[in-house]
Amino acid sequence: MDNGRPFPRNLTSIENILLFSVLPENKTGYNACRNKIKALVVTGSGRFGDGNFILGKKDTQPDLSFPSSPVFAIGTNIYKEGTIDITIHEEVDDEIEFDISVLNQISIPETLTEIKRWNYSEWNPGDKAPDDGSYVKEVKIVENKYILAIATLHKRIWLHEYKSGINFLIPLSNFYNELMRVCSIKDTKVALNPSSFFENLKNFNDVELKLAFLSYNKYLKRVDIKEPIPIDSPANKEKKFFSLFRKGKN
Repeated sequence: MDNGRPFPRNLTSIENILLFSVLPENKTGYNACRNKIKALVVTGSGRFGDGNFILGKKDTQPDLSFPSSPVFAIGTNIYKEGTIDITIHEEVDDEIEFDISVLNQISIPETLTEIKRWNYSEWNPGDKAPDDGSYVKEVKIVENKYILAIATLHKRIWLHEYKSGINFLIPLSNFYNELMRVCSIKDTKVALNPSSFFENLKNFNDVELKLAFLSYNKYLKRVDIKEPIPIDSPANKEKKFFSLFRKGKN
């Protein structure tokens, strides 16, 4: 049951508007997700309580035996009536998990008067960061196919796919682990401190960042990239980083 409403149920009109607000219709990858959502119903609650639900086929039950899939789209809508965060996870076996969270409220207000909204789905190469217009570093992964975007103030990493327009959000920890391996950094004060990445982004060059992503993607398979990973890497990385991260102690 969902506030007295039995499952399965259709999305409410407001839920539909909110979900579609982070799925731009003019990008083929996100538009495909919109079409999938139109064909599904809310089959039950997710793992995380209020606002967390599973979309699926009408005669199915939510499969909660596996962890949540990676985030597919995420954004924030600000209304006079409240601030709403929207998250949509990647589809797995005809199921899509989503979360609609209203700041300091349990339920979605019946009336919504929009002030502003922003999300990562609408970002394109050359754009500033969503919401605040801050700096985004871009690293070419495959010419005219994939570009890695790193927003330092947002502390977010995503991969833009030119063909579909999708921005795949990349978890920091897994990417950082591969970056440390690529750079041969074994100092635990550095290697075990992923939160320092955005502050020290200038210390990594584009080759290192590209190799780290290719290595990450090799194991996690977020996108199908057939470009081989070069086996050589710039020399003296370990010495360089030992000196960089010790400067603050002098």
